[in-house]
Amino acid sequence: MGASSLPARAERGSRLRSSLLAAVLASLVACADDAVEGDGGRGGGELTGAGGATGATASMAASTGADATTSSASGSNGSGGSGSASSGGSGGGGGNEAFVLEVSTVLSEGALWLLTNLPEDVPACLALEASGAPCEDVDDDGLVDAWEDVVLDRLRPLVVFDEDESLVDDPSFGLGLVGRVAPTGDRVLVAMMLGYARDFGSCGGFTSHNGDSERVALSLSAASGDPRGDASVFAAYTAAHEGTASDHGRVFAGAELSLLTHVEDEATGEPRWAVFSSADKHATYGSLSICEDISVVPCFDEDCGPDGVDPAAYRRLFPFVNAGEESAPRVSDLGPLGFPGEDAWAEQDFCGGLGGSGCSSPVREKLLADPF
Repeated sequence: MGASSLPARAERGSRLRSSLLAAVLASLVACADDAVEGDGGRGGGELTGAGGATGATASMAASTGADATTSSASGSNGSGGSGSASSGGSGGGGGNEAFVLEVSTVLSEGALWLLTNLPEDVPACLALEASGAPCEDVDDDGLVDAWEDVVLDRLRPLVVFDEDESLVDDPSFGLGLVGRVAPTGDRVLVAMMLGYARDFGSCGGFTSHNGDSERVALSLSAASGDPRGDASVFAAYTAAHEGTASDHGRVFAGAELSLLTHVEDEATGEPRWAVFSSADKHATYGSLSICEDISVVPCFDEDCGPDGVDPAAYRRLFPFVNAGEESAPRVSDLGPLGFPGEDAWAEQDFCGGLGGSGCSSPVREKLLADPF
């Protein structure tokens, strides 16, 4: 982020803070007992949970630091967090008071908000009176690394699978998310590669191959120069058969944000974004109805969401790493994520750690492409 972008973002920050304060107060007063947004009309019942503003003062005990960050073992059920969440004291005070990272999410007018006392902007972070705020910027993009990690921890989606998804029966199946959080003009791009060890293909294995690099992305409204790092989801993107004749990738912005699915995170009691992965092919959709309305052609239709089974067994919150920037990477080797031999920034097909050829698109392509 260049220094020239700071004044405009700081000015916008005061407007964002005022708007958010009003929205959160209204949510706390009027919506404390309301259900979290569902599917937008069809199939949302199984995923609806209470507490849009529940736990709004929950805090995380420590930042994730500059190394690879992983959260929730692959193959685990539910929507557990990183294991670093705790009920810390208030942070951001003056004097010699130690900094305590506070993080929560709330829904306001269909948009998901991240609330945190850690600024995303390095100068604003360094200006904090509280001691010990994590302000390192290893990837040299102007954003605080710990803030980027908070974004990936709380805003990465819970993935919901169909009851016919083959990976569900294999607890060792490799799943992992590679993220990049970067400034783009007056917004922040959150690019996330959803990695699968294998694409099982359609029609009984037709077109199957090792490795499957899918992606989703968020565009965040965040304000530099403020003493807080609050941000809202301005737009979201889900990729489905990207770059093919049956490309059903979609951007959700404005009123369409209400079409996205949000669920209650079992670890925090707060809203989390959820997406639906098509059976065995892993095309990603923003809601169950969008997925299942795509096609009625036998064998090539899309099936999403568990039917007639325990839905908890078909939900995954992928472990993640923050790859940083290509010019200053924080993570390259994806072996610790469960994909040996894979590299976040190399010009090589992604084979899910299984080797081979004719696999899926390189991870770097998913991190660098801006769908907004």
